[in-house]
Amino acid sequence: MTKAQTPLVSAAASAAIVTPVQDKKWIFKTPQSDILAVNEIYNYLKKKSWTKVAILNVSVAFGTTGKDALEKAAPGAGIQIVAAESFGAQDTDMTAQLTKIKGTGAQAIIVWGTNPGPAIIAKNAKQLSLNIPIFNSHGIANQQFLDLAGDAANGVMLPAGKLLIASTLPDSDRQKKLLTQYAADFKQKYNKDANTFGGHAYDALSLVTKALEKSGADKSKLRDELEKIKDFVGTAGIFNLSPEDHNGLTKDAFVMIKVANGKWTLAD
Repeated sequence: MTKAQTPLVSAAASAAIVTPVQDKKWIFKTPQSDILAVNEIYNYLKKKSWTKVAILNVSVAFGTTGKDALEKAAPGAGIQIVAAESFGAQDTDMTAQLTKIKGTGAQAIIVWGTNPGPAIIAKNAKQLSLNIPIFNSHGIANQQFLDLAGDAANGVMLPAGKLLIASTLPDSDRQKKLLTQYAADFKQKYNKDANTFGGHAYDALSLVTKALEKSGADKSKLRDELEKIKDFVGTAGIFNLSPEDHNGLTKDAFVMIKVANGKWTLAD
């Protein structure tokens, strides 16, 4: 998009998509960045006094950039990574990796991938009676994970946007009105529950529409207007874009979620 000088609003999570900004002038993104997810998990672990973790990531770009972020942030968070394993996107059994992790003294496992891998890992962990808390990235924040993992999903935790628990938000939450309306409209249109990934595309279109109100059809002006958007309520969070930040979301875009009785709930 840089060569074509055409704005691109991505619906993918990696912070590398929009950083360094000086090299990604024409690129923006709507999902919360992986480093924000990492920090949310590490902050939760610290509250529980869990300092030893094992990483299990899918061996594609999403998983490897997540692993990199986990490793980079660990020392500053007081986290010790005692094992790091990976799995292929098409793998159907991860018991070997989990068996290795079992003997490391890990107090938590952090899985970084998108389905079906994380759901298989949850099932394998249950089969092994691996009583270690499992955390995932926001890459599993959809109904598919619950459907694939079944009962093994219970207890899994992850940082995610508020869409998954929109109906339980207090009325004072600035995102609640949009989230509940989006969820209702999606359900009516497609006869299934809305998920965070569709929300990222909705946010992208909404931001472009907002910028077009001032830019018209001029691509350069559209890019400039995207950078000026402030205090914009979306499904992923409240966006404050700038020349220095082409994502515009902070840690407040995340809540820690736990699966309980097959449903998304706020983690305690």
